[in-house]
Amino acid sequence: MVYAVVAGHRLSWVVAGVGAAGCVLVVLGLPRRWPSLLPLGLATVGGSYGVFLSLRGGAVDAGAPAVAAALFAAAELGFWSLEGGVVRYAAAATTRRLGWIAAAAVATGLVASLVLAAASGVSAGAGLEAAGVGAAVLTVAAVAVLAARSSV
Repeated sequence: MVYAVVAGHRLSWVVAGVGAAGCVLVVLGLPRRWPSLLPLGLATVGGSYGVFLSLRGGAVDAGAPAVAAALFAAAELGFWSLEGGVVRYAAAATTRRLGWIAAAAVATGLVASLVLAAASGVSAGAGLEAAGVGAAVLTVAAVAVLAARSSV
């Protein structure tokens, strides 16, 4: 939300208002453990970025992968905070989980970068294709790990 407000030149108060409404929903939902407000709040924060894009016009925004990664990390951390009651994790488990979230956020940013490059018609040759293959392999590996973890 902050990126969209700072980078915008037109009607930034509208973008800030939509983003602030999303933040209020998240802030209301987390301490009260209302899991239905978290996705609504995150969608509204994402909507503020959409408003920014619609007011901006023109070329594709190069900051979109960072926004995607930040929204992913916010969603993961938010839903983690809603899990169960007060649960004390061992330091190693907390570190491992934070590492997985960080790695998944980076992977989200990489995949979003590749989609952005493909959508904008950039042709960088074999290097970009190799990065795309690598991102696809990482995505499939991440899905396989998550599927294995959820079946336990």
